[in-house]
Amino acid sequence: MFQYYQPTKICFGSNRLEDLGRIAARYGKRCFLVTSPDEPLRPLYARVIALLEKEGISVFHFDRVQPNPTVEIVEQGFELLKQHPADFVLAVGGGSSIDTAKSIAFTHGQEAIDWDYLFQNFSSPYEDYAPYSETVLPLLAVPTTSGTGSQVTQAAVISRGKEKLTFYHPSLFSKVCIVDPTLMLTLPVRMTAATGFDAFTHAFESYINSHASPYSQMDSMHAMELVVNNLPKAIQDPSNLTYRTQLALADTLAGRALSNSGAAAPHPLSEIIGGITHLPHGQALAVVFPAFVAQMQSKYAQQFAEVARLFDPAATDLYTVLCDFLKQIGLFCKLRDFDVSEQDFAEMLACPVLDFLPFGTREELEAILKNSY
Repeated sequence: MFQYYQPTKICFGSNRLEDLGRIAARYGKRCFLVTSPDEPLRPLYARVIALLEKEGISVFHFDRVQPNPTVEIVEQGFELLKQHPADFVLAVGGGSSIDTAKSIAFTHGQEAIDWDYLFQNFSSPYEDYAPYSETVLPLLAVPTTSGTGSQVTQAAVISRGKEKLTFYHPSLFSKVCIVDPTLMLTLPVRMTAATGFDAFTHAFESYINSHASPYSQMDSMHAMELVVNNLPKAIQDPSNLTYRTQLALADTLAGRALSNSGAAAPHPLSEIIGGITHLPHGQALAVVFPAFVAQMQSKYAQQFAEVARLFDPAATDLYTVLCDFLKQIGLFCKLRDFDVSEQDFAEMLACPVLDFLPFGTREELEAILKNSY
């Protein structure tokens, strides 16, 4: 018995961004655009605004999103949306922009954002929660990286203090996402590696999760295979549209799998790391993944062997081929390599979340963190 749900309309392919105005016009005449302030993406933002204005859509541009977006950033957008009413919210960017946009669209119409309520009452990816309010705005998403998967998930990850927290709701699914691989052609090599590995981990963790189904596992395996075969090539030849297209497909497939099956230990552990150190999400995952595989080999022996064969048909040891892959894409590191202090590391080990994660005992999870340091 299983369920599989994916309500987002996926518009995929080179130059599909040209369809944005026509698609967006179905949702109204006023757009609240959410992006980062990144200077290299300014021409893209101008292009997006021009496509919308061509359809008679007015745009207010909220461009304050930062990596690992905080409740404070979301609240800035929340207040600006009150001052500049919109019919829909459009996210253009990576996971940080999409998750910020989700949070703004979801809380629209409230007097204030009750973060405790969101994090406590919408804490499971498996619950079919009742509607939150009648004022939730439609969300459209245009990803500019191949790793977030957020364009096809019901999750938003937001930082509060030193915690990275997630809330889930069916209303957080985008109505439409436009996945245009040409937008990834200028993504820096380091970001290509980190986001590509993030997509791999979405697929991997959803594949071994106990909620995995035949549908989600097909998405997972195909996504992992695409990352293994194309990420090293994209790093060597970043302007190759074929490689970018395959990684964009991997990202979307992995996001679908993640939304239905959920993650495993590496994601919450990487969020503990990211909340304290502010390491980029994909890099934090790369730090913790080899230790996770080593620690959990006996628990997931069959699944690990199946994944190992994606790297090499003759491989039987996932740990070895995974470490080789991380070295190949420049992400094989320990926490010490980023000058993480012993005080910060002690704070990670003391995190109370380790007592409640369903992916292993505290001792097992602590061992993963220790072997990542």
